[in-house]
Amino acid sequence: MNLLQRRSGAAFALVALATTVGSVAAASPASAAVDRADLTVGLNTDRSRIPVQGEIVMTDVTVANAGVATANGITVTVQLPANAYVGGEGPLSDSWQCVLSPTMVCTHPALAPGQTAAPMTFGVQFRPGADGQAGEIVATVTSTSRESSTKNNSAKQTVTYDASVTYPDLYVSSVAPLSYEVIEGDWVKYPMRFGNRGTATAQDVRVRVAAPAGPLGGVGNQSDPSWQCTTIVTDQEWECVNGPLAPGEQTPLLSFSGPVPAGGQPGDQLPVTIAVSTSTPGENPRGNTYEAAFVYATPAYLTGRVWLDVDADGQRDPEEGVAPTGELGLSVQPYEGTTRSVTVNADGTYRLALHEGQHQLLASLVSTTHRFTTSDVGDDATDSDVVVTYDSIEQQEAQSDQVFLVQGAETVLDIGLVSVG
Repeated sequence: MNLLQRRSGAAFALVALATTVGSVAAASPASAAVDRADLTVGLNTDRSRIPVQGEIVMTDVTVANAGVATANGITVTVQLPANAYVGGEGPLSDSWQCVLSPTMVCTHPALAPGQTAAPMTFGVQFRPGADGQAGEIVATVTSTSRESSTKNNSAKQTVTYDASVTYPDLYVSSVAPLSYEVIEGDWVKYPMRFGNRGTATAQDVRVRVAAPAGPLGGVGNQSDPSWQCTTIVTDQEWECVNGPLAPGEQTPLLSFSGPVPAGGQPGDQLPVTIAVSTSTPGENPRGNTYEAAFVYATPAYLTGRVWLDVDADGQRDPEEGVAPTGELGLSVQPYEGTTRSVTVNADGTYRLALHEGQHQLLASLVSTTHRFTTSDVGDDATDSDVVVTYDSIEQQEAQSDQVFLVQGAETVLDIGLVSVG
């Protein structure tokens, strides 16, 4: 074999050896990639400089899984400066479960690869501090799953006190609750006040109130006369102005009122939006809008019939018809609340939607030709249910027993009249 042949053989052997070694390395389990989670955390605040009097700093924390495996046992710890604390009830998110004291610790269900958790939003209340004093808000996320990296598991923001920071900060300080249930015919009142928690005077306070047609028919007579209100949309939207308003002060009372319109179904909402602002530059708009809604309840019904008891036996016979109702006035008095008038239809029937609870039917008869018939005689389904409480030549007053009306049910109270003279 000559030299060229020997070299060719050697080269072939080296190629074969390299191929063999490469094949063994690719098949080695020790070098295979391992799927792991990779949590990231973000932290943002709506301001980095606050007045020395202290301030609420709105804070958002976001957590995502950038890895290729599920992250289990997720915990976020939020550390605050010594002169700050989490305000209110803490984060506004259903998916996070938080303990606020002494350090806020929140847990979250597992996150799949690429999934982002709902953001945690909460206010951090800073107490008064010194000009130039700084504090850090730090958020750290951990997982019971192994992660490919933990370098992005922490984020922070610095907040600094600054004596030069001054601005008005308006807010809705008090309003009537809007979550209570209403029914057709209710008269609702909606009083409100507004405050300035900022560090500068608001030269004016501008309030915009918007609602569906009906429940807030206009500015109530209990509003302070210092409010100047303009109707934007009849029975639906108004703008009212007051001020100036110094830091720490509240406005006089502003109130709207009106009747609940017909046509609502149980659970339907009548939304109301209140927005407060000022023309003073630099005003902090956070918290300037308040939204809620009246909710239609399932009513209880009081029904009945006014009839002419021709034979004066206290029972409504099949052939006995409608009594003259022009001289009769009906109303319902709830155990707690305002008396409601009752309209009797042409066929002698009435039906009134009311709130569940104790009610009493009141009847007034101004007549010299008719009287109330004897009550509670015979069959309860066809007798008269009001008892005379006052009697004169020209007028009678009568009332029913107190009856408990149940939501969704109908209670019947009938009234019989007899002819006299």
